[in-house]
Amino acid sequence: MIEMTLDKLPRKVLARIDLQTAFMVSQCVLVAENIGLFRILEDKSLTLSVIRRKTGIRSWKLESFLAVLGVLGLVVRRGDTYNNSRLASKYYVKERPIEWTRFYSETCFLDYADYSVLKETLLTGKSNIELLGIKREGYVEYMRRDKHAAHDFTRMLYHDHLRDAELLSKNLDLTGYNNILDLGGGSGVMSIALVRKYKFVKACVLDIEPVIKVTKKIIKEHGLTKRITTLAGDMHKHIPEGYDVIMLCDADSSKDTLKNVYQSLDTGGMVVIVDNFSSEDLTKPLFRLLWQLRSNSPWLMTLKQAKEQLQEAGFRSIRQKKLYGCTWMLTGLKR
Repeated sequence: MIEMTLDKLPRKVLARIDLQTAFMVSQCVLVAENIGLFRILEDKSLTLSVIRRKTGIRSWKLESFLAVLGVLGLVVRRGDTYNNSRLASKYYVKERPIEWTRFYSETCFLDYADYSVLKETLLTGKSNIELLGIKREGYVEYMRRDKHAAHDFTRMLYHDHLRDAELLSKNLDLTGYNNILDLGGGSGVMSIALVRKYKFVKACVLDIEPVIKVTKKIIKEHGLTKRITTLAGDMHKHIPEGYDVIMLCDADSSKDTLKNVYQSLDTGGMVVIVDNFSSEDLTKPLFRLLWQLRSNSPWLMTLKQAKEQLQEAGFRSIRQKKLYGCTWMLTGLKR
């Protein structure tokens, strides 16, 4: 999936956006995506009254809102009607599934709220949750309470990690291995890519129950139910034994988790980690640094630190392979 980065905007528009207006512009685009405006306008030319009815917008500001999107090159006005530009159609409809639109945009609203108190978090040392005076559920509680969010999140993960899965299957040699445990495997996209390449390999995706319900459907859609099984569980409480490969792809790879993986893994087995790691000078990737600013606990990790944690857990013959950007594959063996 291709991201809608600022360089995709018309050059004359981009030249007029400074840091302050960038924040306001992003809010406008985010709201448009969240209320489904671009999907409503796809292949249609609609009047203000129809757009108002279909989006639920009651404010008199609708015309100005559409005008801003027009300046950005996302909406085209012809007389009294509006429709998507080719830019909006490409990046906000065709390049992303509806699940991405719904879940990602909601997450962005939380990001904006957290950054609204960034100054206070830096000066006082208090968490954004304290300063905002709100209570937020943990990931597990949220997914269990909201089945729709669990559905959108899992489907979004599938599309988000397609590139990772493709590159993992090209770079990971599974010769001599047979059973994969995809720990915190989410949508199962990694396992799907690997079992397709290696016909002798079977996999099991372990994640919490609300996610696994969606994962089963995705595996079935790919016709791989005989080769990929699922297991509902909490990876922090129990890691099943009997696997010669355990994967952690965009999942918790903390010291405690790696020690538990080592204990559960068959002798001679391999651990596989695929994740984004910070550069040693902590200058990239930018999104990881930005996420650290809104996080309520330190979690930045460099590639060097990740390798050291693997060694501390007992793994040997540790190897690294750059997949793209700051995304790396790490492997280690249990001797």
